[in-house]
Amino acid sequence: MHTLPTESSTGALNMAQDLLLLEAYPHLEIPRFRSYGWSEPAFTFGVSQKWSDFRPQVPSECTLIRRATGGGLVSHLEDWTFALVIPSAHGVFHLDALESYGVVLRALEQSLRVQGQPVAMMASPSGPRTFRAPDICATRSEPYDLVRTSDGKKVAGAAQKRTRDGLLLQGYLWKPYLSQININRLQTDFTTALADALGTKVEGVNTPQYSKEFTVTAVEKFSSKAWNERL
Repeated sequence: MHTLPTESSTGALNMAQDLLLLEAYPHLEIPRFRSYGWSEPAFTFGVSQKWSDFRPQVPSECTLIRRATGGGLVSHLEDWTFALVIPSAHGVFHLDALESYGVVLRALEQSLRVQGQPVAMMASPSGPRTFRAPDICATRSEPYDLVRTSDGKKVAGAAQKRTRDGLLLQGYLWKPYLSQININRLQTDFTTALADALGTKVEGVNTPQYSKEFTVTAVEKFSSKAWNERL
């Protein structure tokens, strides 16, 4: 599994880099992971959600960007954010959405528990599941989300996009709910656990140099009113 350097960028560039990680990575056959920070206050929301539902809830000084993945509203003011791409030839790609989600969040749960963090995974439904329209991600937990055991507050979640190129998962960890968390150690433990779950090894690599045309097009997309306010 290729692990890219951690970088901080604007919201539009972060979302563009995640999409490029899925669609334009030089080695599409290899699982790849990146974590990143935010150079501006930002929130993101799911691809199928309505802009008008969330813009009034987000402070005016914060950027609001539509993700390429699903889910609801996520604050990136105090989170740790990551993206993982699983190639289409990998077995996890062919699991249903809930099970592929569980593979990733289980690895994150394991990594948090190494640091003694009191987290637990929400149980999977025992019968047919009725999907509800996502809202504010941090206020409602879904199966396989991670919650704090003391009060059930949501600690971590992710959203997915599946294409012929692979499966993109964009995930976050809400740091204020985890006391004395060592993010550097978490990233090491998490990438190791992910690689084990995917049957591979961690390999640190440089940030890929995508073509200027691809990069500019992707950034313009996530910066545009046509994309962000299309619903």
